[in-house]
Amino acid sequence: MPELMMKQFGRKSHDFIMRPPEHDMKHTLLVGSVRSSKTFTAHIAKNIVQLSQYEIPLNAKRIMSGSTKQTFYRNVLLDLQGIVGKENMHYNSANGELMLYDKLWFVIGAKDEASYKQVLGATVGLWLGDEVVEYPESFLAQMWMRMSPPGARSYLTTNPGNPYQYLKKDVIDNKEFRKRMEVIHFLLDDNPNIAPADKADIIASQKGVFKLRYIDGLWVVAEGSIFRDSWNEAENLFDGTLEVDGKPIELQSEPIGLRNAGGFVDHWFSVDPGVDHVQSHLEYYDDGDVVWCVAEQRWDSRKEMRMKTDGMYADDLIKFGAEKCQIIVPPEAASFKQELIQRGLWVTDADNAVSAGIHTMSTMLARRKLRISLRGCPELAKRIPNYSWDSKAAKLGKEQPLKVEDDDVDSCRYGVHGKIPAWRVTSG
Repeated sequence: MPELMMKQFGRKSHDFIMRPPEHDMKHTLLVGSVRSSKTFTAHIAKNIVQLSQYEIPLNAKRIMSGSTKQTFYRNVLLDLQGIVGKENMHYNSANGELMLYDKLWFVIGAKDEASYKQVLGATVGLWLGDEVVEYPESFLAQMWMRMSPPGARSYLTTNPGNPYQYLKKDVIDNKEFRKRMEVIHFLLDDNPNIAPADKADIIASQKGVFKLRYIDGLWVVAEGSIFRDSWNEAENLFDGTLEVDGKPIELQSEPIGLRNAGGFVDHWFSVDPGVDHVQSHLEYYDDGDVVWCVAEQRWDSRKEMRMKTDGMYADDLIKFGAEKCQIIVPPEAASFKQELIQRGLWVTDADNAVSAGIHTMSTMLARRKLRISLRGCPELAKRIPNYSWDSKAAKLGKEQPLKVEDDDVDSCRYGVHGKIPAWRVTSG
């Protein structure tokens, strides 16, 4: 068994990792702030030290889940492979089958209402679930039912979210369910691997509702303007003139040589498709530190009183300069994606998890690592401060922006979240 030499354990992590699964409750939920070692503790260290040797009935399955298979691969499997070695871990991303030592696991995504169908008919003996606040009720409810064999165990991790959400209201706060579930709260101080300066930077990067959730570990409702505490026009905008208190202020110019070879490390486009509303295309350059959103292309079918076809929008993207670049499109835009693919364009699915995507964008704005060209993206710049939470949906446990002039910001969310690795979002 490999020695976990690269990280220290806090006392809370150590006690949990070393406790045999036989002594755990049926369900264990690690909840709390970002970077508090929840994921490493539950899904990597506990797995290697204890669960890789834990026997379950022969007909039972071992399940690992994330909001998507891709996010679980990034958040868990890459680190896991780095510890156990490639010779002890073999992952097939196509079918989600993972051989860890001599045990077969199934890795699945649980981001939408249809996800529960992946476990229909299965008997589950072990379940590791990451980011479970993102899972729909139908998936979680199905998993509870599938964990019927004696000795079945689940180990789940999450950041706090909306207190009206199913996981909080009907599971954590359910006295009957809590008889079978231990909830362990983690905060930044539970991770001894973060230097004081880095910890201060992480705290400073979180604003508003995200600080309350991801630093203080509280379940709170998201209200009002989404980027109210993250957005600063004078510092997040560049390339143009801003009027503040009736006085013109010259913004920073686009960095010299940004678009030249050697001036950027990546160049891509994002799309928010529109049928009876705005179709928004955005262009980005990444210099390795800051993501610069340099240009927008949009078509408002209501304003223009004319709808475009997928082919016409594909023509627009080519004219926009996207022919040889990655184009990030939400997965539900099937027909438009197919049109782009038939043109030979490079298309990838956006990670369109709403809450996680907003958190990524908010953190990058707060750290001034996402900059918007006022001259190149005037509509996006105008809509970011007005991007607001839907208060009615929040009381139903759903976290989403108001569907009012949200197209350009949604496009930016797709273009940033999933594209920028997690370590860059919060690292100083």
